[in-house]
Amino acid sequence: MKMTRNPVTRPEICLAYMALFALSATACNASADNIDDFVHAEMARKHIPGMAVAVIQNNQVIKESVYGLASIELNVPVTLDTSYSLASMTKIFTASATMVLVQDGKITLDESITKVLSQLPAKWSKVTIRNCLSHTSGLPDEITDGVNLTPITGERGELFKILAKKPLKPIGRESAYNQTGYTILGMIIEKISGMPYEKFVEARVLKPADITGVTYGDGWSIVPARSDLYTTLDITKDHARLLVGERGPVVQSDKIFHYGSKYMPDYMAPAGAINGTIRDLVNLENAFAAGTVVNAASLKEMSVPFKLNSGKDGDFGLGFDTEQPGGPYKAVSYGGGTAVWRIAYPDRNLTVIVLTNLQGSQPQLIAVKIAAMVDPEVADKSN
Repeated sequence: MKMTRNPVTRPEICLAYMALFALSATACNASADNIDDFVHAEMARKHIPGMAVAVIQNNQVIKESVYGLASIELNVPVTLDTSYSLASMTKIFTASATMVLVQDGKITLDESITKVLSQLPAKWSKVTIRNCLSHTSGLPDEITDGVNLTPITGERGELFKILAKKPLKPIGRESAYNQTGYTILGMIIEKISGMPYEKFVEARVLKPADITGVTYGDGWSIVPARSDLYTTLDITKDHARLLVGERGPVVQSDKIFHYGSKYMPDYMAPAGAINGTIRDLVNLENAFAAGTVVNAASLKEMSVPFKLNSGKDGDFGLGFDTEQPGGPYKAVSYGGGTAVWRIAYPDRNLTVIVLTNLQGSQPQLIAVKIAAMVDPEVADKSN
């Protein structure tokens, strides 16, 4: 049976919001404040069905709130136990697991990927683990359509035969977001640890961080308590795919669609298959602060921009996004699916996590504005 995406118009969303706004603060025992007002306004303006927000300042959770609907169709409210598709947020779990192996002395960051995985194409021999973590590998990408995340193939063995025929770009020349590198990191984790990727992440990342709500699965998987996913992007006439125009994805301004189901091969799990709750991500932040997953030295190295061949800073550290949103303080981020985002200002000891169930909700901008509400010093005053 063909999966369809039904449009949801502004009036339907607004009615749902009216019923849920009164529940938002009560659900998390937080009083209404200027952040709540801002979130409500953003949800109404961008048609975001549901959202969860956490703010951590000086290692204390000062806000953990939920808003709106996990499912418009079923009128199910968001709770603190609602799971979200974390998409590329998965990469920070994979990066952390990789750094655990580095800390254990099992691998080094500057080790060749072909030294660990001899089945990889020989012409990739100068690509290092550090390159994969920092999106500077130059490897051909395993997806053919970045909007619909269309994989080259569903079989990992066939994947590398196809990729081996494609050109390798200069290593370390530029930051180019790449899924292949994280698939390879997952394979390295399995090879060195002797455990399936999911089991190693559970044992060495999730359990030490007291994370209990994480599950694995793409849009076709049945994931208990996971929010439905919606999109601002238009769809093809047959409702089969997201629409891509001459200038990229086509964004709707007056309605949203149910995202439908997306397929992710098992081999792509280390790049984007994790689902988790706001509590899970708060616990991950607590673990980062306490050094219970990666130590302080590893976390610092993950947060420093990769130096490109030109000597300029790249856009990524080892897993973290190090592009700066503006303002006087360094920020370190990670996000996924254009729906979820985390931003931290290490020098101000401030972290904001925003999880939404709407692709295209610009969660990074929401997170930056919330951070400035909590600490005006981080605001970009140049505008």
